[in-house]
Amino acid sequence: MPLSASAPPPAACLLLFTKPARPGRVKTRLVGTLSAEQAASLHQAFLGDLCERLSGRRGFSLRLAWTVDEGEALPAGPLPAVVQRGSDLGERLFAALAEAAAEHVFVGAVGSDHPTLSAERVEEAFAALAAGADVALGPAHDGGYYLIALRREALSPRLFAGVPWSTAEVLAHTLARCAELGLATVLLPAEGDVDTPADLARLAAGLLDARTPSCPRTRALLSAWGMLAAGLVVPEPAVALP
Repeated sequence: MPLSASAPPPAACLLLFTKPARPGRVKTRLVGTLSAEQAASLHQAFLGDLCERLSGRRGFSLRLAWTVDEGEALPAGPLPAVVQRGSDLGERLFAALAEAAAEHVFVGAVGSDHPTLSAERVEEAFAALAAGADVALGPAHDGGYYLIALRREALSPRLFAGVPWSTAEVLAHTLARCAELGLATVLLPAEGDVDTPADLARLAAGLLDARTPSCPRTRALLSAWGMLAAGLVVPEPAVALP
């Protein structure tokens, strides 16, 4: 439900981590199945669909966290935005979450490679925190996580330091850190990111299901590229990409 003019600021803030949609810089594992330009357009569609679905909620506010080059201006837009700061993803996550925690009791982070993420799933994570959990994690099918949400008091750089990012060990490593820190943790239902051609094929099939959250920009692109036909299998690239 959209916020009314008189509604108090929400206790929770969700950070959407993303990058400007530049060819060759985003969704690079799809290049080969898509052109670099198509991959950038798809990234932009994912971001637009997520922003539309997740902004203006009563239960949480939305803030964009951009990866930009030094001296590069933030992309223009109506949502609050910050620059990601840190030498690796762990440092960038902690810095952005800590900044948001100065104003919000609950904070969370998601990436822009999960275009069908529902607002209800985010609200489920924050509801778990309100019910007493310290951390809520959304496991990804690849062994990582697509969402992390924390109580302000649970936020620690230890949760993000030394994590083997971009591997199948991210979730297990994070759960071990939560246990080490004595944090009560809730796991949300597992969902998938869209990183590889096989992921893209699953997304295209999912968009044919009426239960999938509306993704009008993504759907329009995949339809224009002929990728929404029932039973379509998106091939893997002919050559391995770095």
